[in-house]
Amino acid sequence: AAVTRYSKERSMNVIRVPISVLILVLIGIAALGWVWTGVHQPLASAIASRIVLGIAALSCAAVLVLIWRPKRA
Repeated sequence: AAVTRYSKERSMNVIRVPISVLILVLIGIAALGWVWTGVHQPLASAIASRIVLGIAALSCAAVLVLIWRPKRA
């Protein structure tokens, strides 16, 4: 049973790591967008864009927590 659990955890990590890297890239893009929108858009548009980018970054962080949280048996 221990070998099966180890191999299952390993296979889950093989999936989790690339997804985590992708999500971290998305958070980075949202951060760059946050900076860009503050410089290149009028104030009202910048505020709206930053709200959307903030929600996207928080959602990505929540997904990271969910995929790395131990599964309840």
